[in-house]
Amino acid sequence: MRNSNYPRHFEEKYKGIPFIVLDIPPIIMDDTFKEMWDTHNAPIVRLKPDERYTDTPEEAGRMHKLTGKLNEYTMPNWNGINVIDSPGADDRWTKPMIDGSAVIPKFIDYLKTSLPTNGISQILFWSNQRPIGIHRDMNEQLPYPNSLRIMIQDENPKPTFWLQPLGKGSKGIGSENIKFDKDNAIYVDTTELDSNAFVYNNQTWCHGAHKLQKIYGEGMYYSKILCSISLSWEWKGYEELLDRSIEKYGNNIK
Repeated sequence: MRNSNYPRHFEEKYKGIPFIVLDIPPIIMDDTFKEMWDTHNAPIVRLKPDERYTDTPEEAGRMHKLTGKLNEYTMPNWNGINVIDSPGADDRWTKPMIDGSAVIPKFIDYLKTSLPTNGISQILFWSNQRPIGIHRDMNEQLPYPNSLRIMIQDENPKPTFWLQPLGKGSKGIGSENIKFDKDNAIYVDTTELDSNAFVYNNQTWCHGAHKLQKIYGEGMYYSKILCSISLSWEWKGYEELLDRSIEKYGNNIK
Protein backbone atom coordinates (compact mmCIF):
# COMPACT_ATOMS: atom_id res chain seq x y z
CA MET A 1 0.00 0.00 0.00
CA ARG A 2 1.32 3.42 -0.94
CA ASN A 3 2.66 5.42 2.04
CA SER A 4 2.51 2.37 4.32
CA ASN A 5 6.21 2.87 5.16
CA TYR A 6 5.30 5.89 7.29
CA PRO A 7 7.30 6.72 10.44
CA ARG A 8 5.69 4.60 13.16
CA HIS A 9 5.35 7.46 15.62
CA PHE A 10 2.77 9.02 13.25
CA GLU A 11 0.11 6.63 14.57
CA GLU A 12 0.28 8.00 18.10
CA LYS A 13 1.21 11.59 17.20
CA TYR A 14 -1.79 12.14 14.91
CA LYS A 15 -4.20 9.75 16.61
CA GLY A 16 -7.79 10.92 16.70
CA ILE A 17 -7.34 13.68 14.10
CA PRO A 18 -9.93 13.25 11.33
CA PHE A 19 -8.47 15.81 8.91
CA ILE A 20 -5.85 18.53 8.62
CA VAL A 21 -6.11 21.59 6.40
CA LEU A 22 -2.68 22.00 4.84
CA ASP A 23 -0.63 25.16 5.23
CA ILE A 24 0.44 25.43 1.60
CA PRO A 25 0.22 28.45 -0.73
CA PRO A 26 -3.19 29.29 -2.23
CA ILE A 27 -3.99 27.16 -5.22
CA ILE A 28 -2.65 28.12 -8.64
CA MET A 29 -5.05 26.95 -11.34
CA ASP A 30 -4.48 27.51 -15.03
CA ASP A 31 -6.87 29.71 -16.99
CA THR A 32 -7.39 26.71 -19.27
CA PHE A 33 -8.96 24.61 -16.52
CA LYS A 34 -12.56 25.72 -17.10
CA GLU A 35 -12.39 25.00 -20.82
CA MET A 36 -10.73 21.64 -20.14
CA TRP A 37 -13.40 20.71 -17.62
CA ASP A 38 -16.35 21.89 -19.69
CA THR A 39 -15.06 20.12 -22.80
CA HIS A 40 -13.70 16.86 -21.46
CA ASN A 41 -15.35 15.89 -18.17
CA ALA A 42 -17.29 12.67 -18.58
CA PRO A 43 -19.38 10.28 -16.45
CA ILE A 44 -17.28 8.06 -14.19
CA VAL A 45 -18.80 4.60 -14.29
CA ARG A 46 -17.69 1.25 -12.94
CA LEU A 47 -15.73 -1.12 -15.17
CA LYS A 48 -15.62 -4.22 -12.98
CA PRO A 49 -16.85 -5.53 -9.62
CA ASP A 50 -14.83 -5.50 -6.42
CA GLU A 51 -15.17 -6.76 -2.86
CA ARG A 52 -17.51 -3.89 -2.01
CA TYR A 53 -19.66 -3.93 -5.13
CA THR A 54 -19.76 -7.55 -6.22
CA ASP A 55 -22.45 -7.33 -8.90
CA THR A 56 -21.48 -7.93 -12.51
CA PRO A 57 -22.97 -5.52 -15.07
CA GLU A 58 -25.79 -7.99 -15.74
CA GLU A 59 -26.51 -8.54 -12.05
CA ALA A 60 -26.40 -4.80 -11.38
CA GLY A 61 -29.00 -4.22 -14.11
CA ARG A 62 -31.31 -6.84 -12.63
CA MET A 63 -30.87 -5.53 -9.09
CA HIS A 64 -31.68 -1.99 -10.19
CA LYS A 65 -34.94 -3.17 -11.77
CA LEU A 66 -35.86 -5.23 -8.71
CA THR A 67 -34.78 -2.94 -5.87
CA GLY A 68 -33.68 0.40 -7.32
CA LYS A 69 -30.09 -0.24 -6.24
CA LEU A 70 -27.72 2.09 -8.07
CA ASN A 71 -26.21 0.45 -11.15
CA GLU A 72 -22.70 1.90 -11.07
CA TYR A 73 -21.97 0.58 -14.57
CA THR A 74 -24.55 2.90 -16.11
CA MET A 75 -25.51 5.44 -13.41
CA PRO A 76 -22.49 7.59 -12.53
CA ASN A 77 -21.84 8.91 -9.04
CA TRP A 78 -19.37 11.40 -10.50
CA ASN A 79 -18.27 13.24 -13.60
CA GLY A 80 -14.55 13.70 -13.95
CA ILE A 81 -11.19 13.84 -15.69
CA ASN A 82 -7.84 12.15 -15.02
CA VAL A 83 -4.79 14.26 -15.80
CA ILE A 84 -2.06 11.94 -14.47
CA ASP A 85 -2.26 8.19 -14.21
CA SER A 86 0.25 5.41 -13.70
CA PRO A 87 0.48 1.62 -13.97
CA GLY A 88 -1.12 -0.03 -10.99
CA ALA A 89 -3.53 2.84 -10.31
CA ASP A 90 -7.14 2.00 -9.46
CA ASP A 91 -8.69 0.46 -12.55
CA ARG A 92 -12.26 -0.05 -11.35
CA TRP A 93 -13.55 3.15 -12.98
CA THR A 94 -13.50 4.82 -16.36
CA LYS A 95 -10.69 7.33 -16.83
CA PRO A 96 -11.29 10.23 -19.22
CA MET A 97 -7.60 11.08 -19.77
CA ILE A 98 -6.15 14.51 -20.51
CA ASP A 99 -2.43 15.33 -20.55
CA GLY A 100 -2.24 17.50 -17.45
CA SER A 101 1.34 18.58 -18.04
CA ALA A 102 0.33 20.03 -21.39
CA VAL A 103 -3.09 21.48 -20.53
CA ILE A 104 -2.71 22.67 -16.90
CA PRO A 105 1.07 22.95 -16.42
CA LYS A 106 0.84 25.69 -13.76
CA PHE A 107 -1.26 23.49 -11.50
CA ILE A 108 1.02 20.49 -11.95
CA ASP A 109 4.04 22.64 -11.11
CA TYR A 110 2.19 24.08 -8.11
CA LEU A 111 1.69 20.59 -6.70
CA LYS A 112 5.30 19.61 -7.21
CA THR A 113 6.63 22.75 -5.55
CA SER A 114 4.05 23.03 -2.74
CA LEU A 115 3.93 19.44 -1.53
CA PRO A 116 6.74 17.39 0.07
CA THR A 117 6.50 14.43 -2.29
CA ASN A 118 8.75 11.85 -3.89
CA GLY A 119 6.37 11.46 -6.81
CA ILE A 120 2.76 11.83 -7.93
CA SER A 121 1.07 8.75 -9.38
CA GLN A 122 -2.47 9.95 -10.04
CA ILE A 123 -4.40 13.20 -10.27
CA LEU A 124 -8.11 13.26 -10.97
CA PHE A 125 -10.86 15.85 -10.78
CA TRP A 126 -14.28 14.52 -9.78
CA SER A 127 -17.63 16.24 -9.24
CA ASN A 128 -20.28 14.21 -7.44
CA GLN A 129 -23.57 14.03 -9.30
CA ARG A 130 -25.56 12.63 -6.38
CA PRO A 131 -25.14 12.24 -2.61
CA ILE A 132 -22.16 10.02 -1.80
CA GLY A 133 -22.92 7.68 1.07
CA ILE A 134 -20.61 7.16 4.03
CA HIS A 135 -17.69 4.86 3.23
CA ARG A 136 -13.93 4.39 3.43
CA ASP A 137 -11.80 4.36 0.30
CA MET A 138 -10.23 0.99 -0.43
CA ASN A 139 -6.73 2.45 -0.64
CA GLU A 140 -4.65 4.32 1.93
CA GLN A 141 -6.36 3.00 5.06
CA LEU A 142 -3.58 4.24 7.31
CA PRO A 143 -3.61 5.46 10.94
CA TYR A 144 -2.87 9.12 10.24
CA PRO A 145 -4.29 11.86 7.96
CA ASN A 146 -2.94 10.90 4.56
CA SER A 147 -5.57 11.01 1.80
CA LEU A 148 -5.13 14.28 -0.09
CA ARG A 149 -7.91 16.41 -1.60
CA ILE A 150 -7.96 19.97 -2.95
CA MET A 151 -11.19 21.91 -3.43
CA ILE A 152 -10.99 23.39 -6.92
CA GLN A 153 -14.47 24.88 -7.21
CA ASP A 154 -17.40 24.91 -4.80
CA GLU A 155 -20.66 26.80 -5.29
CA ASN A 156 -22.38 25.20 -2.27
CA PRO A 157 -23.66 27.63 0.38
CA LYS A 158 -22.29 25.37 3.13
CA PRO A 159 -19.77 22.52 3.44
CA THR A 160 -20.80 19.18 1.98
CA PHE A 161 -17.79 16.88 2.59
CA TRP A 162 -17.90 15.33 6.03
CA LEU A 163 -16.28 12.63 8.14
CA GLN A 164 -17.58 10.54 10.99
CA PRO A 165 -15.97 7.80 13.10
CA LEU A 166 -15.94 4.28 11.72
CA GLY A 167 -18.62 2.43 13.62
CA LYS A 168 -17.81 -0.56 15.79
CA GLY A 169 -17.76 -3.71 13.68
CA SER A 170 -18.07 -1.76 10.45
CA LYS A 171 -15.76 -2.20 7.48
CA GLY A 172 -16.69 1.20 6.09
CA ILE A 173 -18.33 -0.31 3.02
CA GLY A 174 -21.12 1.60 1.32
CA SER A 175 -23.26 -1.53 1.01
CA GLU A 176 -23.49 -1.57 4.82
CA ASN A 177 -25.78 1.46 4.43
CA ILE A 178 -23.98 3.33 7.19
CA LYS A 179 -26.22 6.01 8.68
CA PHE A 180 -25.34 9.68 8.74
CA ASP A 181 -24.40 10.54 12.32
CA LYS A 182 -25.32 14.19 12.75
CA ASP A 183 -23.98 14.26 16.31
CA ASN A 184 -20.49 13.13 15.30
CA ALA A 185 -20.25 14.38 11.72
CA ILE A 186 -17.30 16.73 11.16
CA TYR A 187 -17.38 18.94 8.06
CA VAL A 188 -14.31 20.11 6.18
CA ASP A 189 -14.77 23.84 5.69
CA THR A 190 -12.00 25.87 4.04
CA THR A 191 -14.10 28.81 2.88
CA GLU A 192 -12.57 31.32 5.31
CA LEU A 193 -9.02 29.94 5.13
CA ASP A 194 -5.98 30.64 2.97
CA SER A 195 -5.83 27.00 1.91
CA ASN A 196 -8.32 24.66 0.27
CA ALA A 197 -6.15 21.54 0.49
CA PHE A 198 -6.61 18.93 3.20
CA VAL A 199 -5.67 15.39 4.17
CA TYR A 200 -7.97 13.05 6.08
CA ASN A 201 -7.76 9.80 8.02
CA ASN A 202 -9.20 6.96 5.93
CA GLN A 203 -8.66 4.21 8.50
CA THR A 204 -10.68 5.09 11.58
CA TRP A 205 -12.97 7.62 9.91
CA CYS A 206 -15.51 7.30 7.11
CA HIS A 207 -16.48 10.12 4.77
CA GLY A 208 -19.30 11.13 2.47
CA ALA A 209 -20.67 14.09 0.53
CA HIS A 210 -24.07 15.76 0.41
CA LYS A 211 -25.65 17.02 -2.80
CA LEU A 212 -27.53 20.22 -2.02
CA GLN A 213 -30.53 21.30 -4.04
CA LYS A 214 -30.92 24.93 -5.04
CA ILE A 215 -33.93 26.72 -3.62
CA TYR A 216 -34.98 27.72 -7.12
CA GLY A 217 -35.35 25.53 -10.16
CA GLU A 218 -36.71 22.03 -9.67
CA GLY A 219 -34.00 19.40 -10.01
CA MET A 220 -31.15 21.93 -9.91
CA TYR A 221 -28.24 21.26 -7.58
CA TYR A 222 -25.09 23.02 -6.44
CA SER A 223 -21.84 21.54 -7.62
CA LYS A 224 -18.20 21.27 -6.59
CA ILE A 225 -15.02 19.86 -8.09
CA LEU A 226 -12.56 18.04 -5.86
CA CYS A 227 -9.06 17.12 -6.92
CA SER A 228 -7.89 13.75 -5.61
CA ILE A 229 -4.13 13.20 -5.61
CA SER A 230 -2.25 9.96 -5.04
CA LEU A 231 1.42 10.40 -4.20
CA SER A 232 4.33 9.21 -2.13
CA TRP A 233 5.16 11.55 0.73
CA GLU A 234 8.66 12.66 1.65
CA TRP A 235 8.35 11.94 5.35
CA LYS A 236 10.45 14.64 6.98
CA GLY A 237 8.82 17.35 4.92
CA TYR A 238 5.35 15.86 5.40
CA GLU A 239 5.68 15.76 9.17
CA GLU A 240 6.85 19.37 9.17
CA LEU A 241 3.88 20.29 6.97
CA LEU A 242 1.38 18.52 9.23
CA ASP A 243 2.78 20.13 12.38
CA ARG A 244 2.83 23.58 10.80
CA SER A 245 -0.70 23.09 9.49
CA ILE A 246 -2.06 21.99 12.87
CA GLU A 247 -0.45 25.00 14.50
CA LYS A 248 -2.05 27.34 11.96
CA TYR A 249 -5.46 25.74 11.45
CA GLY A 250 -5.82 23.70 14.61
CA ASN A 251 -9.05 25.43 15.60
CA ASN A 252 -10.69 23.93 12.53
CA ILE A 253 -10.14 20.41 13.86
CA LYS A 254 -13.01 19.55 16.20
